Amino acid sequence: MTASIGIWAQGDLTGDVVLYRWEADDQTGFVTFEAATQRIRPADQSAQPIGDLQYDPTAGEASGTADGVERRLFNQVVVAIMRAYRRSGSAPSTAHAYYY
Repeated sequence: MTASIGIWAQGDLTGDVVLYRWEADDQTGFVTFEAATQRIRPADQSAQPIGDLQYDPTAGEASGTADGVERRLFNQVVVAIMRAYRRSGSAPSTAHAYYY
């Protein structure tokens, strides 16, 4: 079954760190996007990191762990944000993806 992931910025797109909320079926969560490094981390709704899981664009992959974070879904949120970032050249206001 294919499902859709909606991703929305939660605040200032020009700050050092942009908080994104994502929704997929009955799941929801948050990630932060660090503008200077383009790193993405799972976070709580106040932008505090969860665990040490992060996507590092230099390495081109995620590393670390975060309790309660589904790694496959996190990776798909990362891909959607990075794809939108590369198209616009700045932190996107929204992004979208499908997962299977």
